[in-house]
Amino acid sequence: MKINLNYHKLLGKYINMEKYPSDSSIEVPANCTVNDLIVLLGIPKDRQKSIVVHVNNEPTWNTTRLSENDSVKLVTAIGGG
Repeated sequence: MKINLNYHKLLGKYINMEKYPSDSSIEVPANCTVNDLIVLLGIPKDRQKSIVVHVNNEPTWNTTRLSENDSVKLVTAIGGG
Protein backbone atom coordinates (compact mmCIF):
# COMPACT_ATOMS: atom_id res chain seq x y z
CA MET A 1 0.00 0.00 0.00
CA LYS A 2 1.30 3.47 -0.83
CA ILE A 3 1.13 6.54 1.38
CA ASN A 4 2.42 10.06 0.91
CA LEU A 5 5.09 10.85 3.49
CA ASN A 6 6.27 14.23 4.68
CA TYR A 7 8.43 14.88 7.73
CA HIS A 8 10.18 17.76 9.41
CA LYS A 9 13.87 18.06 8.57
CA LEU A 10 14.79 17.55 12.25
CA LEU A 11 13.57 13.96 11.90
CA GLY A 12 15.80 13.44 8.86
CA LYS A 13 18.75 12.56 11.05
CA TYR A 14 16.86 9.48 12.30
CA ILE A 15 15.23 8.37 9.05
CA ASN A 16 16.99 6.72 6.10
CA MET A 17 16.22 9.58 3.71
CA GLU A 18 17.38 7.65 0.65
CA LYS A 19 14.93 4.83 1.35
CA TYR A 20 12.14 7.04 2.75
CA PRO A 21 12.51 10.54 1.28
CA SER A 22 10.26 13.30 2.57
CA ASP A 23 7.61 14.62 0.20
CA SER A 24 7.33 11.28 -1.58
CA SER A 25 5.10 8.27 -1.98
CA ILE A 26 6.37 5.21 -0.09
CA GLU A 27 5.25 1.60 0.21
CA VAL A 28 4.09 0.38 3.62
CA PRO A 29 2.58 -2.97 4.67
CA ALA A 30 -1.18 -3.47 4.55
CA ASN A 31 -2.90 -2.69 7.89
CA CYS A 32 0.03 -0.43 8.84
CA THR A 33 -0.64 1.79 11.86
CA VAL A 34 0.96 5.14 12.61
CA ASN A 35 3.14 3.40 15.21
CA ASP A 36 4.15 0.71 12.67
CA LEU A 37 5.20 3.51 10.30
CA ILE A 38 7.32 5.21 12.96
CA VAL A 39 9.08 1.92 13.68
CA LEU A 40 9.48 1.18 9.93
CA LEU A 41 11.15 4.56 9.44
CA GLY A 42 13.70 3.65 12.12
CA ILE A 43 13.00 6.47 14.51
CA PRO A 44 14.65 5.59 17.84
CA LYS A 45 12.34 4.67 20.71
CA ASP A 46 13.55 7.59 22.85
CA ARG A 47 12.46 10.03 20.08
CA GLN A 48 9.10 8.46 19.25
CA LYS A 49 7.18 10.21 22.06
CA SER A 50 8.19 13.64 20.77
CA ILE A 51 6.63 13.13 17.32
CA VAL A 52 3.31 14.67 16.32
CA VAL A 53 1.56 12.88 13.46
CA HIS A 54 -1.15 14.19 11.14
CA VAL A 55 -2.95 11.93 8.67
CA ASN A 56 -4.78 13.81 5.92
CA ASN A 57 -4.19 17.06 7.87
CA GLU A 58 -5.85 15.72 11.04
CA PRO A 59 -4.00 14.97 14.30
CA THR A 60 -4.02 11.25 14.94
CA TRP A 61 -3.11 8.48 17.39
CA ASN A 62 -0.40 5.84 17.10
CA THR A 63 -3.07 3.15 16.76
CA THR A 64 -4.66 4.75 13.69
CA ARG A 65 -4.59 2.44 10.67
CA LEU A 66 -3.32 3.98 7.47
CA SER A 67 -5.16 3.67 4.16
CA GLU A 68 -4.04 3.74 0.55
CA ASN A 69 -2.93 7.24 -0.52
CA ASP A 70 -3.13 8.72 2.98
CA SER A 71 -1.03 11.83 3.44
CA VAL A 72 1.12 11.44 6.58
CA LYS A 73 3.08 14.31 8.10
CA LEU A 74 5.48 13.85 11.01
CA VAL A 75 6.88 16.77 12.98
CA THR A 76 8.95 17.05 16.13
CA ALA A 77 7.13 18.56 19.06
CA ILE A 78 9.19 21.40 20.48
CA GLY A 79 8.44 23.04 23.79
CA GLY A 80 9.84 25.93 25.63
CA GLY A 81 9.19 28.01 28.61
